[in-house]
Amino acid sequence: MGKRYWEDLVEGERFTCGPLAFDREGIVAFGKEYDPLPFHVDGDGARNSIFGDVIASALHTISRCTRVVVEAHGDLAILSGLSVDDVRTPLPVRPGDVLTVEARWEGLRRSLSKPDRGIAGLRCTIRNQRGETVMEYGYRYLVACRPKP
Repeated sequence: MGKRYWEDLVEGERFTCGPLAFDREGIVAFGKEYDPLPFHVDGDGARNSIFGDVIASALHTISRCTRVVVEAHGDLAILSGLSVDDVRTPLPVRPGDVLTVEARWEGLRRSLSKPDRGIAGLRCTIRNQRGETVMEYGYRYLVACRPKP
């Protein structure tokens, strides 16, 4: 597939990507480096938390999911990310979880001030191996329109 532009996106189009396996070592390493709350790093803090064990940081989950989403939409002419919106984490991501990302394009609109680009929203639902939703969030991208011949 060649380069894709804003005009190639379809409102409501869905795609699925993953799987993403989370292990204790990766969760703890990310937590120690970027989000050192006690329940993201191993030890008594995690065991004594409301979670009873270490859990993945939401930032870790979003980062890993972003990679597979970007890979899944291929050579899309993204000029910039505009936002990450409405992040919800109804259930924690635990060691041993395997996640799947279901994404859909929404809110597609051409820029009024710069018609050579468009806005593309992408809504993501992340589920674990039991089909439980562990996270929902959206992106908004600035995407180039197809060049005029």
